[in-house]
This record gives sequence, C-alpha cells and structure tokens, in this order.
Amino acid sequence: MANQRPNGDLSRFKWATVVLPLVFFVLLEVFRETVLDRTMTADESHLAALMIIAGAILTFAVVVGIYLDRTQRQIVAQNKDLTVTHAVSSAVRGGLSLPEMLEQALDRVVTQTAALAGQVTITAAQEPLTIRRPAALAPGLVWVGAILDERPDPAVGAPRYAQRADVDTGVLDIPLIRGAERIGHLRLVFHPPFAPQISDAAFTDIAGEIAGAAQLGLTMADLHRRERERAVLYAVALQLTGRNDLREVLETITTHARDLLGAERAIVCLTDARDPSIPVVTAQDLMAIADDGTTCLVAHSITPAQHLRNPDCPLIPTTDPRAWAARPMRGPAGLLGELCVVRAGRPFTTQERSLLGALADMAAIAVRTARLHEAEEQWTIHAERDRIARELHDSLAQVLGVIHLQLRALESRAKDEASHTMAAELSGIAETADEAYRDVREAILGLRETVREDDGLEGSLREYLRKYSRQTGIAATLTCDGDARRSLSPRVEVQLLRVVQEALTNTRKHSRAKRVSVVMDCTGQVASLTIVDDGVGFDPSTVARSMEGGFGLASMRERVEQIGGRIAVHTAPNEGTTIRVELDAEDTRGTPSAQASGIAGR
Repeated sequence: MANQRPNGDLSRFKWATVVLPLVFFVLLEVFRETVLDRTMTADESHLAALMIIAGAILTFAVVVGIYLDRTQRQIVAQNKDLTVTHAVSSAVRGGLSLPEMLEQALDRVVTQTAALAGQVTITAAQEPLTIRRPAALAPGLVWVGAILDERPDPAVGAPRYAQRADVDTGVLDIPLIRGAERIGHLRLVFHPPFAPQISDAAFTDIAGEIAGAAQLGLTMADLHRRERERAVLYAVALQLTGRNDLREVLETITTHARDLLGAERAIVCLTDARDPSIPVVTAQDLMAIADDGTTCLVAHSITPAQHLRNPDCPLIPTTDPRAWAARPMRGPAGLLGELCVVRAGRPFTTQERSLLGALADMAAIAVRTARLHEAEEQWTIHAERDRIARELHDSLAQVLGVIHLQLRALESRAKDEASHTMAAELSGIAETADEAYRDVREAILGLRETVREDDGLEGSLREYLRKYSRQTGIAATLTCDGDARRSLSPRVEVQLLRVVQEALTNTRKHSRAKRVSVVMDCTGQVASLTIVDDGVGFDPSTVARSMEGGFGLASMRERVEQIGGRIAVHTAPNEGTTIRVELDAEDTRGTPSAQASGIAGR
C-alpha cells in the first residue's frame, strides 16, 4: 500500500531554479579565469566552458524533470485520497439508516480501491451488524467469504496491508475507531494482490468517517429503542390502572416482550393463587397464556442467582442457556410466576434482561391486582349473603317461629276454647304471617335492586323508592345535587344503595313514618347522603350501642367504613330520625380503601 509524503515546497523549488543558474555562472567565471585561462588557450578555454555549461544544463533539466514527476505523482495520489474520502464522506451524510449508510460507504470504498470484495462489521451495536459487498459472492469465490469472516486482530490500531501467498491475495484491515472506542472493522480483499494507491492517512480518515456515522446511528437507534420501550411500559401501566381481564393484560405483556426483544416466543407462567409454593397443576387453575395460546407451569418455587430453566415451559427446547431468558414475578407472599422468552441466533444482553425484568414486574402487579379483585368480589358476595341471612333472621325466621309456637298452642286448646277465641288467635297469626310476607317482599326487592350502568345511582334509587312506596305506603322522595357518576366510583354507588335499603327497612319496621326523603349532594369536596323520616324516633343514647351490635345500624356502619366514609345518626323520641353519610372526594373515585383491601385479602 502506498505511503505518500506531502507535496514539496513549490516556492522553494521556484527560488532554486532562479538562484542556481546565477550561482553556476558566477562559479564558472571564477573557474575559467583562475584555471582555464591560465592552462589553456583562449579557444580551448571557451570550448571547455561551453562543454561545462552544456553538461550543467543537461543535469539541471534531468533534476527538475525528476522533481516535477515526483510532485505530479504526489498530487495525483492526494487527489485520489481526496476523491475516495469525499465519496465516503458524502455516503455517510445522506440521512439514511445505519445499514443503508454502511452499504453506500462500502460500495464506494470497494469501487475506489478496485478491491475484489469488502466487508464492514459494527461490533458496538446491541446486535452485531455486518455488511458485505458484493452481497453474494460467485460460487468460485467462497474462499473470499472465509477471508472476510475471519476475526481481526484486536491489537491492530491502524490500517494494515498484508499479502497472503497461499491464496495469492492481499488483505487490508482497517479498524473503525472513534475516540477511545472501537466501533467495528473494515476489511478489503485484493486479487491478484496489489497495494491500493491510497495513503494510510486517507484510510484513517475514511475509518473515522464511517466510525463516526456508525456511532451516531447507534446512538439514534438506542434513543428510538428507549423511546419505544418507554411507550410500551406506559401503555402497559395504563392498562394496569383499569380493571382489565388478567388474560388480556398478560397477552399484551408477552406480545411486547416478544417484539421488543426480537424473541421467537414469550410466555407467562403462574403459581397457584392459593399457595405460591405450589405450581399450577390444572388447566382450570391457570390464567396465564402464551403468545400462541399455550399455557405453562412454574416448575420451581425459588429463584437463585442463576435462574433455573423451567422444564415445563412449552417454548422451543434448547440447551443453550444464552438462547432463553426468564425473570421472576414476585409479590409480598412470594413467587407469583415468571416471564420467559426464547430466541435463536444471539444471546440476551444485560440491557434486554433488565427490560424483561421491568415487564415481569408489571405482570406481577397485574396478577396481584387480579387476585385482589377476585378476593374483593368474593368478600362482597360473602357480605351480601350475610346480609340476606340477617334479613331472614330478623324477619322471616323469627316470624315463622312465632307462628309455629302459636299453632302448637292452638292445637292443645282447640278442644277447650270457644270458637270466637280461636278466631282471635287465628287473626293474630294471620297478621304475623302478613308481616313476614312484607319482610320477605322487601328483602327480595333489596336483593334484586342494584346500580345499573345506564341509570347510575340516581336512576337506581328513584326506581327503588318508587317500588318501596308502592309496597309500604310510605311516601319516599329523592333529591340529587351534582353528578353522582362523576363523583362516585361504581363500588361506592353499590354500597350507598345498600345503605339506603337498610335505612328504609328500619324506617318501615320501627318508625311508623309516613314520609321519608333521601338527599344526595355531590357538588362539594365532600359527597353526602342524607336519609330523613318523620317517624317516632328512638332514644339517642342507644345509637352507639346499636352501631356496635345487631344488624341494622351496625351493617350500615360497616358498609360506609368499607368505602372510607363516616356515618352519623341523629334522633329523639317523636322527632324522627336522620342518617347522614359523608365521603371525602379522594375516597370516591380511587382504589378501594385500605380497610377494604385488608378485609378482601383475608
């Protein structure tokens, strides 16, 4: 490979062509007067001087010609250096993607150097990138591909040309270095071997241009990758804020894990919700789903520093530990499951495993949230069953017990009593049975009424009060200020409806009221619900005791506390009863209160 020096000083050459002839003629005159004129005749002296002048002119012309020829070669070489450097520089500044930029740059280097083939490899990328020109070698040039694929010497820090006698080929290795970082490597193959007429400095400049463009491309690709990862994590986080189906959330996470990591398969494996130390063993217990619809079991309950490969994971079987990656999903109670991905061709980097860990953490949140919701729903069902039991215990069970006792008493006295006494007893039983019938009808009404999506709490309350008034004869009215749907969560609406049902049941049974009003206010920082009747009231000193025991006020207090609210009861003999429920604004649209979550988790 040519190793050209810079051009000579043309200014010095011009001065030499002027000064040297003058100096020569001065010296010639001195020589002629001191030597030739004293030893030769005049004619001989003139002839010798003429011969000396001719020889000097010839020598001077040869020297000038040699110097000009060398200068011309240097200028041509510099022009070639500038041509190939400019060609590569324009190729890497075209605003193309990194592979396209490398293809153009390599094409121009191969063309300008007349190389047989060339290959550039970027090793600083997350996945090594290799570009070869020509892209496909002829069948007889397979040996050239083997030379291009040989690992370069990492100790080489500058362009180095070497000739291989075994294959009659020249190989030029150019490290791509930017600052102190080695970005990759450029290799050119020449056959038959010849050193390209491009200077080391030019090749160094070319390597710097390609390395700088590659580093910029890698930086931009890394920024785009991080932006995409943040967008995916944000989308999954938004999905976690809603009450989405667990299977849907896990499908989203496995899809993103496969796409972001370039994996062939991705799957979530879960443990049994009842005991985290026991893996899921039946299909009906399993809620995880892979990207292709298959399911998977967790085969181990502990995760050491070197994560165990799950033998039950239905992914592509492989013995290469670099071809698969798994991250545990952990909760307060222990292992919830694991997120696994597999791919062929390259191992997972530390950065990719960190991203997989972030997705596994989100999957763990989804599993914990789904199990909490399930526990909350189960607790709600249990609480509603308990309410039904209380209703039946307070009304139908006791009434039927009284009817049974009275009938037994009538049976023993039937032969001794007059018919009018028997009629009075039967009338009392009928009244008791009628009371039980009304209790049962009201309990059924309370069980069937719930908050409907189309009507919301306000519409559901109006419908319930209308049926309540028709069944009991008590005039019930509703007043609403503000939009309950914007202020109250669905869970809060259901509990407030149950509180109204409990309060109106007590009104019918005990207050002898003729009117009752329900007022709901959602306009301020505190949402409130007020229930007022014009009944006989009761002793206020019994309020605290009733709040702690029994089924009426105590049940209402429990429901209000579950949604983070407060309840107050104001009453006095012959002054009616007022029940007021207050909910802070932050408790009405958020997640279940801490107390409710704790109850649901038990």
